Amino acid sequence: MSDYVIKALQENDFDDALKLNEYAFGYTLSEEDKEKRKQIMAQHQTVFGSFAEQQLAAKVHIWPLQLFLGDKVIEFGGIAGVATWPEFRRKGHVNKLLQESFKEMKDTGLTLSMLHPFLIRFYRQFGYELTHYTYNYQLTSEDIPNYKPSGYCRRVNFTAASNILADLYQKEATKYGLMMNRSNWWWKERRINKQDTICISYDQAGNPNGYLISTVKNKELQIKEFIHHSLDAFQTLLRWIKNHDSMIDTIKIDSQPNELFAFFLDNPRIPLKKQAYFMTRIVDFENFIKQYPYIVTPERIVIQFAITDKFAPWNTGTWNVIFEEKNCINVAKNEQEEQIDIRLKANIQTVTALLLGSESLDVLRNFSAIDIEEYTKNWNEISEVKKPHLLDFF
Repeated sequence: MSDYVIKALQENDFDDALKLNEYAFGYTLSEEDKEKRKQIMAQHQTVFGSFAEQQLAAKVHIWPLQLFLGDKVIEFGGIAGVATWPEFRRKGHVNKLLQESFKEMKDTGLTLSMLHPFLIRFYRQFGYELTHYTYNYQLTSEDIPNYKPSGYCRRVNFTAASNILADLYQKEATKYGLMMNRSNWWWKERRINKQDTICISYDQAGNPNGYLISTVKNKELQIKEFIHHSLDAFQTLLRWIKNHDSMIDTIKIDSQPNELFAFFLDNPRIPLKKQAYFMTRIVDFENFIKQYPYIVTPERIVIQFAITDKFAPWNTGTWNVIFEEKNCINVAKNEQEEQIDIRLKANIQTVTALLLGSESLDVLRNFSAIDIEEYTKNWNEISEVKKPHLLDFF
């Protein structure tokens, strides 16, 4: 590649970044939208650009965000807006931008990174692995039983009900791994749209126990969040959905992976579309494993990870990790350890898949993606990994 410079974009570069966005992603922004996006870049993102021939050739945006691994909150970097002008493509700009992004995330304490890939195999080469799927049911009002719940539901606006929604969402998010810990700003600016209808379900005593976020368009009711924490909440919200029978033909519900409500419909023979969604990579193995919450044995256990990572070389090496009372108490690199209970050898994307639960050890081993020796302990007995999921987009 010819001479180029990687640097963080300043405000006088934002117009060029937006022009690249419009070209690469095929949309046109209004002046109001441009100002809003500039404000987001200035206040909520770090944007790196690759400059060649004194012009912006490519760029990448980093969102500093938080996610849940069960009850634990982890800092992560959301990668977005990766784009290159056609005349500069296939010249290594994105390669260098991602490497610079990994350094930035490590330096700022973002131990994980997630992104929505345009092509999964492209990002696998940079250490990302598929971790998330979307689950979308398609049904009609006729498929829903005529439930008679004891509770009730009310349409609300976000400002009035923000605390209730945040509590109900967080209770659901902590059942999974990698779901976002949403700030109030994120709810308002990134999750709730002007055309959305928010409906909260309550029990007989007036306690909120579930909610949904929906939109009606072209005789289709789209449910982008469907959260319920009791059977009555489940039936109350489905009753509200069913009551759209005179105005819609189709219902689409974005669901969680552990949500198996189709069994309880009058017609369970409805389409379920499962589609690959987000990818994740461990940016900083040492500081991530120190926070790792999924080792559940109280006994002292030593796990050795032999990791290769081409694009974040600080992860490459042999790591001896000691857990005791379910917590990581020591991490040492390239040091001898007398007693190893479990030894694993894999690249960073396979380690990511295993530790975050997107693939089981049995599957990874059967496809020869990982080498493991279980000397005194069994991985499946000492770990309980929560299923990854994500309702958001960036």
